[in-house]
Parts: sequence; C-alpha cells; structure tokens
Amino acid sequence: MVVSFTTGCGSHGDSSTSPGGNTEAVQNGRIPLNSVSCGTKTALLTVTPIPLSFINGWVPLGQMAPSGYTFPTDHQYLYINGGVGQTTYRTATLVAPADMYVTYIHAGTTTPSGLSDYSIEFSICSELYGQFGHVASIAPSLLAQVGAIDQGCQTYSPDPGSNVTTCETKQQAVAVHAGDVIGTAGGDPPHAIALDFWFWDSRVPATTFANPSRWPTSSDGFDSYHDVPASDYFAEPLKSQVAALLGTYDGSVHRTVAPLGGTIAVDIAGTAMGHWFNASQPVNPETPHLAIAPDNVSPSMTGFSIGQSLPGWTLGLQEFTPVNSGNVNRNPGQVTADGNMYCYESPGNWILLLKMPTATTLQLEGRPRAAGCSAALPWTFTGASFTYSR
Repeated sequence: MVVSFTTGCGSHGDSSTSPGGNTEAVQNGRIPLNSVSCGTKTALLTVTPIPLSFINGWVPLGQMAPSGYTFPTDHQYLYINGGVGQTTYRTATLVAPADMYVTYIHAGTTTPSGLSDYSIEFSICSELYGQFGHVASIAPSLLAQVGAIDQGCQTYSPDPGSNVTTCETKQQAVAVHAGDVIGTAGGDPPHAIALDFWFWDSRVPATTFANPSRWPTSSDGFDSYHDVPASDYFAEPLKSQVAALLGTYDGSVHRTVAPLGGTIAVDIAGTAMGHWFNASQPVNPETPHLAIAPDNVSPSMTGFSIGQSLPGWTLGLQEFTPVNSGNVNRNPGQVTADGNMYCYESPGNWILLLKMPTATTLQLEGRPRAAGCSAALPWTFTGASFTYSR
C-alpha cells in the first residue's frame, strides 16, 4: 500500500508498508522523488528536536573556534550540557522536528578521543534539507530500517592529532512523523555536549563569497550558498521561544541583532573582512586558514580566528571592538589595499599587524606579548608574518 503524510507544505507519499518504512531507489540526489514543494512557506518545524527545557543555549550560525573551526560555522549548536553550574550530564530524546524523510545516517569515530556518534540527514520538502550532528544514539526502530552503515567509509583529520573515520548508509527515504523518536543527544562523556543542527533552503538568494571558486555548489541547492539558520523555520509559538534562547552556549548572553539566527555571509570583497586562505593548502580542513568576522552572538565585536599558518601564534580566536577611523582597531570592512599598515589590540596581551598588499591578499603578523599598538611602533613586518589569499 502507499502511505502518505502531510509536512505542512504538501503531501508526501512513499511506497513502503508503513510510515517510517524503508523505500528503495526513490531519491533524486538527496531529494526523495515523492517530495513536493514547500512553496513560500517557512513555518515548517512544529516540534523542537530536543525539549526546550534541555537547551542551555542555542548558538547562532557563525561561531568561530580555531583551529578546527576557523571559519564561521555553517550550523547551529543546541547545548544540552556545559551550562554554568551544571555538574551532571543529561541525555535528551531526539525527535523529528517535522514530518520528513530520513535520507542518510552516518556513523563516526574520532581517535584518539574515542568519541563515537552519528549524524542524521533528512528532507522536509524539495527545497529544504537538514542534518543533525553529534547524535549519541539512533532509535532502534529507525536503525532497523536504514540498514547497514557501511557505505563510503573514509578517514580525515579535522585538526592536527585528531582523526575521524565515517561510514554511511545507502540512500534512504524513511518516512517519520513530527515528534517521532529518532535517537538521543547529549549523555556522559565522551558524547558531545551539544547537538549540531544544519539547515539549507534552496529558495533563498545565494550567499555572496569574495571568491566563489573556493565554495562548491550542489545541483540541489543544499550548499554553503544556501545555508540558513534552522531557528528561523519553526512555527509559532515555538519560533519566538527558540529565538529567546539564541546566544551563548550557556544562555548567559543573547543575540539581539538581526539576523537572530546568525550568518556565514561575512565576506566583503576588496576588504580585510571575511574568509582568507593559506594558498598552499586545500580549502578543507579549515586548520591552515584565517577568518576575520563579527562575533556570532555580539556582532559589535569582531574576531580574528587564526588557524595554524601564522608563525608563533597560539592564541586562536581574539576579539576587539572595531572603530571607523584611524589605524588602530579599524573596522576590517573598511581596510583595503590602500598601502597602510593597521594594528589590532584588545585588553589582553596581544597585537596583530595587518596590511593588504592587493585586493585579494592579506599580510598578518601576531605579537601575543606586546604591550599594545603604541608600544609596537614603528609597525613593520618581520619574518613572523604570513600572507593569506582570497
């Protein structure tokens, strides 16, 4: 028989024998062939994936945590553990946020930490796609339907000294209903303290990157150009309740500047603001590269997210308050290849010297123990500088 259900954007059908049944060969890429259009609707998620009471903080897009996450992150984090004063680790039930199809399940193991977890990809309609990461366990009923997780196995290094081995299922079209249990998140170490939540919408205008050749496209539109905050896609009253949680991991600071869900659209071509690359290294992993971007919770602050190419630099992310004049802490979105040297400092023990030789190159040098920009005059580069490219 044919089973149909409504996602809020239309009716899905699948040729399995029950809602949640496995359907073979029904995909068009990552989009199940039975998917329908969501039209212009965005209020599509009707259940939070984990209970609101379990979420300490819902972190917007764009968080930077070098060197493993040097660039602004393309997903949101739902922190279950790690809140201020929290002494026990909680495990939250993970449910489908909408009527949807599970399309892939991945299993990953990290060494030497021993972290083993899962990710779940899903399709809500032909224009919307999502993924959960750092899932602690998969519901047995779902695991029984998706089959062996033994496809496309590979090992990669997201950070020096750490390797991740992943495998995935065959392409799936497993129908689940909003609120159906699909797994768990959180739990005792070594499980992650947060649930990762990706969302892509092929209907939105494409993000502008300074060098589009660095960012691959996907024919289905589920790529970095169409990365969106999942928090924007809940129906009321959940949308307002989720918006009230957007901020730091522990809920102590909330984002109040639009877009509340954050953004990875930080490049300003011809200026210092945005993504920068070590030209001798591949785009992935992000470890060798650089990002200069607004803070994802408090955008009035700007951060230097420095990977591992800058000689002698070990301080990772450093932030400052930008100003709109002069050569100290100048807004990077106003710094161009004007022949000038700029200096950046915070109320800490570091400075950064910056100059753009051309519109697509940026020279940077860090002096983490300097007293400040004034004390560092005259500003000149030494052999400890590094030149990044767009």
